[in-house]
Amino acid sequence: MRAMVLRGKALSIEEIERPVAGPGQVLARVLACGICGSDLHAARFMDEMMASAAAGGRKTWYEENPGQGIVMGHEFVAEVVECGPGAEAFSPGTRVTSIPVLIAPESPTGFQSIGYSPVVPGAYGEYVVLSAPLLLRVPENVESKVAATTEPSAVGLHAVREARLKPDDRVLVMGAGPIGLMTLLWLKKEGVTSVSVSDPSRERREVAGRLGADQVINPATEDVADAFANVRDGAQPNVVFECVGVKGTLAEAMALVQLRGTIMVVGVCMHEDAIRPMVGINKQLTLKFVLGYSAAEYAEALAALADGSVNTEPLVTRTITLDELPAAFASLADPKDCKVVLLPNG
Repeated sequence: MRAMVLRGKALSIEEIERPVAGPGQVLARVLACGICGSDLHAARFMDEMMASAAAGGRKTWYEENPGQGIVMGHEFVAEVVECGPGAEAFSPGTRVTSIPVLIAPESPTGFQSIGYSPVVPGAYGEYVVLSAPLLLRVPENVESKVAATTEPSAVGLHAVREARLKPDDRVLVMGAGPIGLMTLLWLKKEGVTSVSVSDPSRERREVAGRLGADQVINPATEDVADAFANVRDGAQPNVVFECVGVKGTLAEAMALVQLRGTIMVVGVCMHEDAIRPMVGINKQLTLKFVLGYSAAEYAEALAALADGSVNTEPLVTRTITLDELPAAFASLADPKDCKVVLLPNG
């Protein structure tokens, strides 16, 4: 099958062996797969990602095989084509998605991440193998390119739930990339009445406005604190979602949030960063880091797409073919697009 392979820092379209469904697994043809910031980070900062994993006590395949290629892609919707023993409940033709892991009893955790191992190719190719017990059927009314946003939508849901918000909280979302916008959608669904979004990209600010932001701010030309206070009777945000993930934004969030405020760290900064602890101490801030989602949150995100209570369609600003995928990775350094979705089989 054809797939995009990351080897070192090089991306190329190659012919690789098509995976085979084992017991409890299905082979599925990829219909759509979103480009995730984690994959963009991996293509540029794999050494740093693996160093972070090692610092957390996790041994990775990359340590022993740094030149071995991987096929990324974990925001997928696929169509079942073959069923392994014990997976017959999913007949060929069924559209499915799942949390991006395989059940792997031989693994220390019991799971293997899809797309971040040479032996488990992700959905930046024509086919994937998936674990049947983890599969969710995609409702007929959800278009495949929209269903491919289930995974990042679940990230936004998890971040919002972890914040333990009240309807009258004054919220600022820093960054209107896919995760910032997913966070905005869930903030509004959860009934938060006052949400501001800051981003230097005009295109992304426009999408934020269409998705229900009460205020959009251009941090390149406006003072974010002043702009926020101007429409909040002089008040500062009491909750800030940092969804940018670049050096310096965490310190900016600490400066922006009010006394005893909360900062939810959702963006992934790939470098060492510096903050002034005394700022946090003087303001008695809560700094909370969040990661991923639960299986229940993933299912809830898909259900929200199906019933229309969360509409991610405006985020999908472009679809591409497999041959266009390497160039898309380079172009996403320019933040005009929100969510780019791969259609590897046309």
